[in-house]
Amino acid sequence: MDKYSNAFAKLWHRMPLTPLTTAAGLACACALVLSSPALAQQPPAPGTPTPSQPPAGQVPPVAPATPSPTSPVPVDPTAQPVPQPVAPQVPAPAAPAPTALRPGARGAPVASLQRALRKRGIRVKVSGTYDARTRAGVRTLQRRIGTRATGIADAALLKRLGVTVRAVAGAPTPVGERAPDGSFDEYPVPEPNDATPSAAGFIWPANGVVSSPYGPRWGRMHEGIDIAAPAGRPIRAAKAGVVTTAAPEGAYGNLVVIDHGNGETTRYGHMSAFGVTKGQVVAIGQVIGQIGSTGRSTGNHLHFEIRINGVSMDPRPYL
Repeated sequence: MDKYSNAFAKLWHRMPLTPLTTAAGLACACALVLSSPALAQQPPAPGTPTPSQPPAGQVPPVAPATPSPTSPVPVDPTAQPVPQPVAPQVPAPAAPAPTALRPGARGAPVASLQRALRKRGIRVKVSGTYDARTRAGVRTLQRRIGTRATGIADAALLKRLGVTVRAVAGAPTPVGERAPDGSFDEYPVPEPNDATPSAAGFIWPANGVVSSPYGPRWGRMHEGIDIAAPAGRPIRAAKAGVVTTAAPEGAYGNLVVIDHGNGETTRYGHMSAFGVTKGQVVAIGQVIGQIGSTGRSTGNHLHFEIRINGVSMDPRPYL
């Protein structure tokens, strides 16, 4: 404020004193005083309302408190708890039904089957592998209880023995069975070294896998089953009889035909070598030749037929 007063005084003394200059000087002095920063910082007179203060006698409005994210939320003790949704109870899935055990199967269920056979006096080795001896034991048990001696432990037999085989969802068609679309899965054939015949009196003639079943195939009738196996594997007589043919014969290649009497004959095609001659009497399980791919063949296998009075039959129900 002092520097403004001194400047104004110097200017006042230099100007000639006239009524006009006197009025102009007073106006400048008033403007300087009003624009002074010291005067602008003076507090307002008592009782004078300011823009941020309400008039006297009025209560300023209180803004609602906004809880901070970290502040605790007040709990109303009279409020009822909100019920939480309860998940529905899902019943436990039922135990799957037992499925069949077949030659070539492995694992704990096969070992359980073998132990069950031993408890019934049937001599088998507990190996966990469904081998030829196990198949023979199953046949023996099936004959004892009066069921068809297939050598396959079906669901009824497993249930009777107390053996459980858990089915797997989406499992493929059981081996050796046709799917709804007519397709066929290969299945293993045990080595027929025990010469234990089925109820029909036959044994499997070779060890391998059934690669083609009996029935229509490629627009014609396939009158037997094909058992795929390495070349040179032995072929055995499925039943005792007399050899009527042991020679090459067209699409069969090297063929052996055995007459078992009562109108029953068996045929063994595509042999790589003969083990018998025409007119020879053979016993069940005797080696009559070797696996090969002679004649009309796409690989090493045995084409096996069973004929009753000259009519070809599906061999599997007889084995």
